[in-house]
Order: sequence, then C-alpha cells, then structure tokens
Amino acid sequence: MKSLLIGASAVLAGCTVVPTGAVHQACRVVEIAAAEAEMAPAWYISAGQVLERCGVRDARERAEASACAAQRRAGYSCEASP
Repeated sequence: MKSLLIGASAVLAGCTVVPTGAVHQACRVVEIAAAEAEMAPAWYISAGQVLERCGVRDARERAEASACAAQRRAGYSCEASP
C-alpha cells in the first residue's frame, strides 16, 4: 500500500509522465483500498491526501473519519467527530 501511495503521489505531483488512464486507475485503486482495507490511521490520512489530488470530493474529511475509527479500534481515543 505504501508504494502505491508514493507512486500515486509522484504521478499527481508531476514527477513522472504517464498516460491519463494510468493516473485514473491509480486513483481508483487508492480509493478502493482506502474504503475497504484496514489500515493504520496515518495511511488513511495519506490516502486522503492522494485522493484529494485525484479530485475526489470530501476525501480528506472521509480519511480523517477513517483514521479516527482506526484509532478507536486500536483502543485509543479520537477527538475528531465520527
């Protein structure tokens, strides 16, 4: 997952030239992973930042909520609203 986020970030930052379809596909894969995988809170935040660059609406807010839920599952408190 980490390499996927790094790769997607590099593509979206303009560090490499790839076909538009590949960028769209990478964004979609990150979106699916963020929605369905159980990750550490920091990974949700990173995925939300990538998805925000992909143009996904409310990506950052959803990522923060997912990160908070992950913290609660791990037994820690979270100050963000669910």
